[in-house]
Amino acid sequence: MRTIDLILMLNDFNKNNRVIVETAEGRLAVVDLEIVDDAVYLKTSSKLRGLKNWEFLLLLNKKPYYNFPVFYDDTKKHQQLFGFRIADDCILLG
Repeated sequence: MRTIDLILMLNDFNKNNRVIVETAEGRLAVVDLEIVDDAVYLKTSSKLRGLKNWEFLLLLNKKPYYNFPVFYDDTKKHQQLFGFRIADDCILLG
């Protein structure tokens, strides 16, 4: 998924929902992002509460990032983000 597509979809949801990455092993809170080689990589943590939707959008919404793909870590490898769902007042990316 491209960054601009994710931004446009997340704008429709509650700004105070937490942003979480959902993997086969469990849920990880998104705490930051990193730009490497024209791609956005989500930094996650199992110990922190994570970013709220408005904080996440503030970090993502930069014009140079719009066409970058979004990735997250999943068991020692990077997976591209393909979508999300809403559950338990959280935005679950996956």
